[in-house]
Amino acid sequence: MNFSDDAMASNSTTKVREVTAFGLVTFLLLAIAVLPIGIVGNILVIIVVRKKRYLRTKTNLLLANLAASDLMANVLAYTVGAARAIPIPAITFGKFLCKINSFYPALSLCSILTLTVIALERYNAIVKPLSNGLKFEKRTLRYFIIAIWILSLVAATPLVHFSTYNSDYRCDRTWSTTSRFIFWTSSFIVIIGIPLIIIIYCYCHIIRTLYFQHQIVPMNIPREVDTREKKKVVKLSIVVTSVFTFSFIPFAVVRELEIRGPVPNVVSVFALCSVLLSSVLNPFIYAYQSTNYRQAFKETIIGCR
Repeated sequence: MNFSDDAMASNSTTKVREVTAFGLVTFLLLAIAVLPIGIVGNILVIIVVRKKRYLRTKTNLLLANLAASDLMANVLAYTVGAARAIPIPAITFGKFLCKINSFYPALSLCSILTLTVIALERYNAIVKPLSNGLKFEKRTLRYFIIAIWILSLVAATPLVHFSTYNSDYRCDRTWSTTSRFIFWTSSFIVIIGIPLIIIIYCYCHIIRTLYFQHQIVPMNIPREVDTREKKKVVKLSIVVTSVFTFSFIPFAVVRELEIRGPVPNVVSVFALCSVLLSSVLNPFIYAYQSTNYRQAFKETIIGCR
C-alpha cells in the first residue's frame, strides 16, 4: 500500500477533515482510561472460566463467550474511535479501516444471541428440567457458540461490502437510503426485538417457577440450597441482559434517526459510547453479583504477582 500517494492524490481535490477537540478528547479518554479496563476485565473472565473447575458450568461457558465478544468490541473500539476522531489522508488505509470497523455491529449481535441462549438454557434447566426436547449439554452449547459467531459475521457482510472511505475522510456506505433503512430496521428487529421477546418469555417463566411454584430438585441437594443457587445465576443473567439492552437502545435509536437526516456528532458519539458501556461493565457485574467470580478473580490476580 502506498499511503503517501493516496494522500497526495486526495489532497489535490479536497481538504482534510478537521480534528475537533470533542472528538479527540473523547477518543483519548476512552483509549487511555476506559478500554484498557474492559480489555483486562474480559481477559480475566475468560481465564478464570477456563482455569477454575468450580466455574465450568454451562452458564459460565456462555458468559465466557460473551466476554470474548466484549473483548473484541473493546479492541475494535480503538480503530472505530480513531477513524471517527482523526482524519486519515491515506485513502487506501482509510478504506481498510472502515471495512474492519464494519464488523463492530456483529459483536453486538453475538452478545445478544449469547444472552438469548443463556435465557433458553436457564429456562430449560429450571422450568423444563424433565423435558425430552433440546438438551443444553456442554457439547451442544459449543455448537451454539460456533453458530452464533458464524451468523454474526455473516450478518455483517453487507456492511463490509458497501463500506467505503469518502472524499471528506469519513467512513461511509455506497447504498441507497431505502437499502439502508431496510437493513438497519430489519436488523434491529432481529437483533433486539425477537431476542428480547424470547428472553422476557424465558425469564418470566423462570421467575414464576423459582418464586411461586414447587420445583424438581436433585435428591442429593437440599431444596433451599438448589433454589438459592439458581436464583443467584438467574439474577446475574438478568442484570447482564438488562445492562446490554439499555446500553444498546440509544445506538439503535440514533441509527434510525441518521437514516432520516443528520444527527449531531455529540449524539452519535454518545450512542457509540453507550454500546461500549456494557462490554466494559460486565466483568464488574460478575464480580459484584457472584462470590465465585470474586474468589476466582482474587486467586488469579494474586497468583500473577
